Amino acid sequence: MHITRRDLFKLSGVAVAGVALGGNRLEAKEAQPKKIFTKQENTRVVVCGGGFGGLTVAKYLRQFNPQLEVIVIDKKDLFVSCPYSNVWLGGVQGVSFEDLCRSYVRPANKHGYSFLQGTITAIYRQKKSVVTDQGEIGYDYLVLAPGIEYDYSKITQDAQKQKALQQACPPALMPAGDHLALKKEIENFQGGNFIITVPSGKYRCPPAPYERACMVAYYFKKHKKDGKVVILDPREKPGAKPEGFLHSFKTLYPEIIEYVPNVSIKDVDLEKKEIITESFNKTTLAMEEQKFAYTFANIIPENRANSLIDLANIEQVRGGWAVLEEPSFRSVSDDTLYVVGDAINYPYPKSGQMANSCGYLAAKDLAYRAAGKVFDLLSETPANVCYSLVNADPKEGIVVHHSVDYSKEGTPKVSAKSTSKRDSVTGESVGEWYNGIIHDIFD
Repeated sequence: MHITRRDLFKLSGVAVAGVALGGNRLEAKEAQPKKIFTKQENTRVVVCGGGFGGLTVAKYLRQFNPQLEVIVIDKKDLFVSCPYSNVWLGGVQGVSFEDLCRSYVRPANKHGYSFLQGTITAIYRQKKSVVTDQGEIGYDYLVLAPGIEYDYSKITQDAQKQKALQQACPPALMPAGDHLALKKEIENFQGGNFIITVPSGKYRCPPAPYERACMVAYYFKKHKKDGKVVILDPREKPGAKPEGFLHSFKTLYPEIIEYVPNVSIKDVDLEKKEIITESFNKTTLAMEEQKFAYTFANIIPENRANSLIDLANIEQVRGGWAVLEEPSFRSVSDDTLYVVGDAINYPYPKSGQMANSCGYLAAKDLAYRAAGKVFDLLSETPANVCYSLVNADPKEGIVVHHSVDYSKEGTPKVSAKSTSKRDSVTGESVGEWYNGIIHDIFD
């Protein structure tokens, strides 16, 4: 296995009515979106999504091949980070909301790509164009870095209830409105159960719910709030860094955190403020129902790939995760379309670090290809390091490292190594890692 990437920072058509004159007859015509970014001679790459993966691709495309014209599209006008947000939610001294935010303009100017704030409404692969609410953009290569969406279907099929659930019990795995709402709930909490649910299946940042539980418990302990943090998990033990988190729950917050494994959400009663769960009783060999009352619930539903994958009409598996040509980031449906970040079907953890690592490799492959050169996809592998803060006074953290090996056929296999106990060096590394990855993308 050969891992580069600076040793992980040395820390590890809108349709409108048209009028045609024909006697007294009016005919509806499909409006043609205006062309924006008039096509130049240089090869153009359009990057859909301005998160960790998309911005990494944009920067390194320009670095590896300065002749490329690169355009990043995102519906937001401000980058807000999910990584490090739990530290802010926990009220850790010296960490503000501004630490999570960055302007899209500065890196675009610095690295020589363009940024467009707009919502993508259509992708036409045959004619190689992306339609946004600002107009239509042609491309030579397309990169999708759209991230995730919430999938409430296992909790309820009622669309109105799904919206009510997200509003009343914000998941906060996508920035930034949910995070602001969740922060207020933590600060205003007056007692009772603060429930955090862990989704089954694939979801963004596997350690996030457990780290969040520690940070909320830290906040309650520091501000002497009378309440419990209850974690409802469909797994037998935490899905990431299990020994480290269980040890931290037991030794740091024994009177605050209650970890409940092997339970799945069956329903949520928003009026009664109850979460109805079911679990398998090994003694009776039957499913049993249990109700958990809450003062506030941070309900994190299952995740699926962002619907841009559907819009591009490329091959996917259940959940919308894009199927790629191993070991590349090219879609099996279209070798001029690349996918990076959380929306891919590789067995990688869905994290900011992995999106950054994969974005770097995808950019290198695409930049070389556009220049008529070949990048050996087996020569470098993506890797991931994920730090979680579990205590802030003093700062203590746990960490997991993921490495990737390729088979002879290029099929990726992931292995993980995590710490079993927290320590202060790792605690200090949480902020250092975050500053390092932000520096890599934006500076």
